[in-house]
Amino acid sequence: MDIKILVVDDNKLNLRLLQDILEDEKYKVYTTDSGFSVLEMAHNLKPDVILLDIMMPGMDGYDVCRLLKSDEEVMDIPVIMVTAKTEGNDLKIAFEMGAADYIKKPFDELEIIARIHSVLRTKQSQDILKDKASRDGLTGIYNHALLIQLFEKEIKKQAISGDDVSFVMLDIDHFKKINDSYGHTIGDAVLKELAMILSTSIRDSDYVGRYGGEEFSIILTKMNNDDTYEWCEMLRKKIQNHKFYAGDLLIQVTVSMGFYCKSAKDTIGSYDMIKTSDEALYKAKQNGRNKVEEGIVR
Repeated sequence: MDIKILVVDDNKLNLRLLQDILEDEKYKVYTTDSGFSVLEMAHNLKPDVILLDIMMPGMDGYDVCRLLKSDEEVMDIPVIMVTAKTEGNDLKIAFEMGAADYIKKPFDELEIIARIHSVLRTKQSQDILKDKASRDGLTGIYNHALLIQLFEKEIKKQAISGDDVSFVMLDIDHFKKINDSYGHTIGDAVLKELAMILSTSIRDSDYVGRYGGEEFSIILTKMNNDDTYEWCEMLRKKIQNHKFYAGDLLIQVTVSMGFYCKSAKDTIGSYDMIKTSDEALYKAKQNGRNKVEEGIVR
């Protein structure tokens, strides 16, 4: 996969020099000579590293770094300050703003490559640890805490995009009987296999997580109420027809589902959406299980 680097410097010669050095290392390089464009470019490009000049007119590197580190969408992108100012206080300010490292001017090619390699290695290690902390230990899908965070982000994004967003609650019917009949090891295997089905059924813009026990949650984006219902029905039938095995024994697994679809005009918050979806799930179970019910706000 191409590593993308965004280089920010108001000096055209510096931009050209850095671009040549980085492209020789097979990095994909993007450049800008203005601090004002960095935040938007960071959002659009999602670079792996940003090289940021400190001394720029209009908006200096400190201000740009502060903006980047206050934005949840791009705050984890490592920023390497590019500067001729190597006094202790200048570097102290840069690190306080969230910079990961610095590169001195005039440029030393070996130093540039070494510092970028170091930052990328550190970022890779941090990403692995962060990913592990966000995953359910048994199923490997998102855990409850991260799923709720992602859902709240989608609600905030909806205020800008105007797209519908749905929250789906899903529960395995009679899961206790599976554990009692076949043992918890088989029960865990069913949970993991179901998580695999859910993960492979969603789109890149959707999310799935383990809400707790045998309950799972799904966040669907850009689907209206009817589309959400049809998608849930498709998933319900897919699970019903899937062959779950306990050794040589075939286990019948069905699920009950409840959902709530929020339009942009709907004022309901994330907490009440989850509550309403959970109530719809309970209704599906009351109505005989292996059903999909739409949540209704009273």
